Amino acid sequence: MTSVTLQEHLGWIPPGAASGINQYCERKNMGAVPETQGILYAPGTVFPKEQPPHRGFYGPVPEALIEKMRLFQCRNSIPIHLKGGPVDKVLFGSTLVLCAVGLAGCFQFFYGMAFPKKN
Repeated sequence: MTSVTLQEHLGWIPPGAASGINQYCERKNMGAVPETQGILYAPGTVFPKEQPPHRGFYGPVPEALIEKMRLFQCRNSIPIHLKGGPVDKVLFGSTLVLCAVGLAGCFQFFYGMAFPKKN
């Protein structure tokens, strides 16, 4: 069997391919021919850079939203999930309690399945 390089087998050189990649492909016997050399788009495809910018179509930002943005973006030692105030603390605490109850239920189920009651 003769030794054929990847370029000779495929008839093309992959763009930006390093010699190490070519050697890896040759060792793994990866001689798949690509379907196309580039991406083919359907006629009429509009790309974002070709569309006109949509500046000025947005309404005014409410002052309450700006205040919330300032509140959540300020640098302090409060975690982001607690920056909303006491309501966030109650929600966080109830989430922890529900997780603990669910975890206890899982352990109770596993214990019941591992050591069934004898009738």
